[in-house]
Amino acid sequence: MKKKRFGAAMMAAVVSVSLLLPGCGQEASGPEETENPSGSSSADSSEASAEVPTEAASDSQAVSVDSAGWLTPFEETVKLDVVVGWDADSGVKEGTTPETNSLVEAARDLLNIELNFLWMVPNDQFSEKFALQISSGDIPDIVMLSSGDFYEFMDSEYLRDLTDAYNEYASDELRTTVEGFGEAAVKYSSRDGKLYGIPAQLDTAESVAGLYYRSDWLDAIGIGVPTNTQEMNDMLVALAEYGVTVNGGKDTVGLGTTSNVLNTNFALSAYFQCYGAYPNKWIMRDGVLVNGMVQDEMLDALNGLKDLYERGGLATDFATWNSDQFNERVTTDQVGAAFGTYYIPAWPLNQNKDANPEAEWAELSIASIGSRPAMNQVSINHFNVVTKDAPENAEAALIKLLNMTLAANSNSTFDKTVFGGRDLAGNGASIFYLPVYMYFPTPWNQYRENIWAAYESQDPSGLITDIEQEWYGYMNDYLTKGNACENLGTAWGMYKSRLSEDMGIAIGLAARESGEYEPAYYYGPATRTEQRVSSTLSDMAVSFFVEYIMGQKGEADWESFKQSWNEMGGQAWTDEVNEQYKSITQ
Repeated sequence: MKKKRFGAAMMAAVVSVSLLLPGCGQEASGPEETENPSGSSSADSSEASAEVPTEAASDSQAVSVDSAGWLTPFEETVKLDVVVGWDADSGVKEGTTPETNSLVEAARDLLNIELNFLWMVPNDQFSEKFALQISSGDIPDIVMLSSGDFYEFMDSEYLRDLTDAYNEYASDELRTTVEGFGEAAVKYSSRDGKLYGIPAQLDTAESVAGLYYRSDWLDAIGIGVPTNTQEMNDMLVALAEYGVTVNGGKDTVGLGTTSNVLNTNFALSAYFQCYGAYPNKWIMRDGVLVNGMVQDEMLDALNGLKDLYERGGLATDFATWNSDQFNERVTTDQVGAAFGTYYIPAWPLNQNKDANPEAEWAELSIASIGSRPAMNQVSINHFNVVTKDAPENAEAALIKLLNMTLAANSNSTFDKTVFGGRDLAGNGASIFYLPVYMYFPTPWNQYRENIWAAYESQDPSGLITDIEQEWYGYMNDYLTKGNACENLGTAWGMYKSRLSEDMGIAIGLAARESGEYEPAYYYGPATRTEQRVSSTLSDMAVSFFVEYIMGQKGEADWESFKQSWNEMGGQAWTDEVNEQYKSITQ
């Protein structure tokens, strides 16, 4: 093992920070996980319920091996010391480990890159193990770093410049993945014009939320689709009142929400967005970054929720619902509406469709409710880096490995014959067992265009990837047979979330393409104050919001809440974020 020595200050900083690297092969519970670099979904598991979106390929047709210059192997073997956190994945060949991962073999045979696993531990042990590794002075040659650790390493000059290697060896798929959502990800991965990390980010369109509501109930009530927040609240109250009349008298709410009040899915974060309020997001106001938690638009939203609660649109115990309770009540026709991102029809609304085939859902975009923009943000899960004392050609090796993770994705249109089957999970391949990897953004527009063309011609032979074939099957089955189709909930949910023209991902794509969204500006490391007070401030805010909604607090308490938030560390946090933002973006 090579010794790579950190300075004392650097070791102390790293050991003191909670290291939150992405868990290789770990199934996350939903898109909330994507807002913090601490979890990831398993390879090729994008269709699982409550998935983190990690689906598939570039918008190009099949990429030939001949055009992939990055596949040229190194003349001399590049040996890299690596570490990995992982959990066994039932979708991968039984007995496969990171060391026996067939993609490790492919890297050796195709690229002449040899990975030497210093250790591998379960995901929940990785952070502690890695901190100990760093404190001993031994660091791997390539590794994935969370945001805070990335900047600690970069500030201490323990990362290698990847600019030349990226420019020379990055595949078209890697360039699309890194640069496809604008300049923010590259900007946050660079210093003084040099690229020090390859950012693994998620598609901005997939983070856009909307309001899913029982359209069959709204039709029966006979009122129009809301166009502003007051009409939205009126609709939610009406849905609660109507639901009781058709579900056997069971308690019914207009807006279903879990106790995770500030989450996007099944909670209230997106409700605040309808009023132009963005809790716990850093937004630009008058040239300065401010936290949306204490902007006055939040008060408008709280008054809307208080009105909704008083009129029966929210459950009296809304702040105590867990996800299981939420899912059960959605399934049994006890929820008239809920906020969520694109995949919500595929889970859990599909469960309601299975239980009650006559149930119908539609979606309201936040931008259509009083023309308030939704929140759309770059979400960087981790940074792939080369450390200071790595061997020669480690930079190029990292880029080639990342190219391979994308090419080997089962949804990529890359010509996989070169892998000889070593890209298949059934043969022991797992992208998420590798020490570095990238998420492959779904080519939503291309997929949707291809699948709709296949449906209209009733000829799916031109569909390239397995995902396209699968989605076509669900859509064709549902649109052809309606509620009589096989696996109704799944077919309906997949069609509505992925392929419908007015629901699911269509809403996020429209926001991204039109620019009608409020961007978040800061994706940098947790500041010192944030590490110390963010959870306390969040708990304080949630407590205040719940009390306000339930009538225990009023407008007279708003200013004192803001003052307390700032005095307890919010102002110092804000100052540090602005300082960091300037240092990163200048």
